[in-house]
Amino acid sequence: MPLDDPRFGKFQRCPNNPVQRDDFLQERLRRYGQLSAYRDKTFAGFHTDMTGGSYTQNVSASLSDAKQSARQYARQPNGWIVFEGQFGCGKTHLAVAIANERLEQFGHQVIFVTAPDLLDFLRVSIRSDSDSGYDDYFERVRNVSLLVIDDLGVENPSPWAKEKLFQLLNYRHVNRLATVITTNTPFDELDPWLSSRMMDPRIVRLVRINAPDYRRTTRARALDAGFSNLQLYRHMTFATFSTDSYFRDESASLGRVKAAAARWAQAPENWLCILGDFGSGKTHLAASIANQLHENGKDIFFYTITDLLDFLRVAFDPQSNSRFDKRFHEIQNAPYLILDDLSLASATPWAKEKLFQIMDSRYLAKLPTVVTVSDTIERLEAVSPRLATRLLDQRICEVHALERVRSYIDRMNSQA
Repeated sequence: MPLDDPRFGKFQRCPNNPVQRDDFLQERLRRYGQLSAYRDKTFAGFHTDMTGGSYTQNVSASLSDAKQSARQYARQPNGWIVFEGQFGCGKTHLAVAIANERLEQFGHQVIFVTAPDLLDFLRVSIRSDSDSGYDDYFERVRNVSLLVIDDLGVENPSPWAKEKLFQLLNYRHVNRLATVITTNTPFDELDPWLSSRMMDPRIVRLVRINAPDYRRTTRARALDAGFSNLQLYRHMTFATFSTDSYFRDESASLGRVKAAAARWAQAPENWLCILGDFGSGKTHLAASIANQLHENGKDIFFYTITDLLDFLRVAFDPQSNSRFDKRFHEIQNAPYLILDDLSLASATPWAKEKLFQIMDSRYLAKLPTVVTVSDTIERLEAVSPRLATRLLDQRICEVHALERVRSYIDRMNSQA
């Protein structure tokens, strides 16, 4: 090579022995990068849809976009790429696919490690007899060509560990070293120093994955992961809601409220309240709204009031693994909340207060909310006047009543 050639004086791989066929190098790099157990995680094995179209169009699109972003980064890994999404959505698969691509196609050194394991390695190495073990490992991770950190945010670091994590990531951020990060922790719950670097648009490409847990054993459970107990009502849609009746007024009332619910589902803003007797069709309409929003890729919570209060009681139990404040915040601030069969006649003062806190917060924030009520507004006002006033505010809440509508069973029996 001439002197001004960038390859002058450097080892070059023989063209008859390309990286792709060098099995010895591949295995050595896998051991170095802790990737031996992940050789099957490739782009070819990352599916953006399930056989039979089990994912909604929005979920498939989100997975396809994430896969495309990962492929582009693997071809030219400049700066950072951060994958954010819930457990099992495919973040780790894409992160490892990037690592395998760089290792297999380019022979680059890569290190894959989960955040808790990384901190454990550092703790163990610094407690060993030789300080060189810690220094060597820290330098290896800090300067490796491509670093993949999985599950960042699940660790509970001590002040020492937090400082080491900062030193590592700050160094790679300042020097714009190729780094892949996966996290299921909302950025506002991460340390500010970390979230500010992960959201730096000059260096970081943020990829949010909106998909359920693919590890679920059935497609139905996979579709409904994270959507409370909506799977019990998947058969309740606008297409299956019948307005047929021998009585003109009854048919008109069913048709009117169905149309109002369908309009709200098309443009979900503010609140919708549906009144009616037990069995009149309120739950079916509420579930129809939920199922349509779900199909449109919206992040919804669907609960009956009794299930919601039971859920909060369990989370409030000191022996529970669930964090009450986190669960309460999730429901309170859900993008779309649908509450079926609101009734407070037998609710405890604690339950009434928690429910009001949820509803009042959503009322003030004007968050899209659907409520079905078996009582009249007047009876609800006698039990919880504060909540009734929210439902009666016509600026926020649209109220529709299934008037003079018999139960579904009575309607079907009369037509038999």
